[in-house]
Amino acid sequence: MWDSWIRRIGRAALVPATPQRQPLCVRVGLRRVGPVAALVFTLALCAHVATAAGPASLRSLNAYSGTGSWVSIYDTAAWRSPERVVRTLASHRVHTLFLQTSNYRQSVDVVRPAKVGRFLDAADAAGISVVGWYLPSLASPSRDLRRALAGARFRSPAGNGFDSFALDIESTKVRSFALRNQRAVAFAAAVHGALGAAYPLGAISIAPVGNSPTYWPSYPYRELAPHVDVFLPMTYFTARTSGAAGVSRYTAANLRIIRSQIAAAFPIHPIGGEARHAPLAEVKAFLRSAKSANTLGTSLWEYGEMTPGHWSALAAAAAN
Repeated sequence: MWDSWIRRIGRAALVPATPQRQPLCVRVGLRRVGPVAALVFTLALCAHVATAAGPASLRSLNAYSGTGSWVSIYDTAAWRSPERVVRTLASHRVHTLFLQTSNYRQSVDVVRPAKVGRFLDAADAAGISVVGWYLPSLASPSRDLRRALAGARFRSPAGNGFDSFALDIESTKVRSFALRNQRAVAFAAAVHGALGAAYPLGAISIAPVGNSPTYWPSYPYRELAPHVDVFLPMTYFTARTSGAAGVSRYTAANLRIIRSQIAAAFPIHPIGGEARHAPLAEVKAFLRSAKSANTLGTSLWEYGEMTPGHWSALAAAAAN
C-alpha cells in the first residue's frame, strides 16, 4: 500500500531540495474568512516580501512565534474546561496553544471534536493562535493522511479552525530506518500537497543530541525541509542533562546540529521539557538559549505539568 501511495504523490516528494527562508507575514485571521478570500488577502499582504521561494512565501508562521504551551489528548484535566485553559494561557501572555487532535492509536480521526471546537472558539476570542498536531504511525498511509487532514481542516460550529498544523514525526513502528525515513518524507509531502501552498505546516522532530543509534539514526531533517515550514525539535533537556549550564549547552547543540542539515535561516521552534521534572533555573536557561539562537519562538511541554514559576518564566520570555 505504501509503495502505491508514494507513487501517487510523486517521486519528487522524496528528492531533497535546498530549503528557503520563509518570510513572516502578518497574521490576518484566516479562520474567519473563506479559503479564496484568505489566499487573496494573504497574497496582498505578503507581496512586498515575496522571494524566489515561490508559493512558500505565502505562508504565515506567526503561530510559531512567541511562547507556546502544549495540550495532548491525554491531559484529561485540561480537556474538562477548554475555556479555563485559554484564560490561563492569556494571563501568562502565551502566544500559541498546541492542541493534539489525534494519534494513530485512536479509533477516531479527531478526538473530542466538541471540545476541540471550544478550544478554538475560546482561543479566537482571546487572540491566541492554535496549532493542531497529529502523531502518525507511518505504517498506515491512508489512515495517517486522513487523520492529519481531518485535524488540519477541522472547523468549530462557529467557523474557527487551526492557524497551522504540525506533524509529530517520532513513531518507530516502522522498524527499518531507511523505510521509516522514506515514509516520513512521503507523508509530509502528501499532507503539504493536500493542504496547498498557503497553509503553514510544521514538523515536530526528535532532538539529535542523545539520539540512540537504535532509535532513529540519520533522521531526515534535510529531506523533510522542502515539505514543511518550521521544525519543532523535542529538546526535552530533563531526560538528557541537568543544571542551567548543561541545559544551555544541550539546547544550543541541538539547534546547531539541525541547522547544519538545513538552511541556516530555516525557522525553528524548540520545545523544552518535561516541565514536571524541570527546575525553574533550567527552564530559564532553556528559554535564554533558545532566544540567543534566534529561534522563531519556543514552548514548554506540557500544560498540565506547569508550575507558577514556569508560567512566570514563560511570561517573562514573552515580554522580552
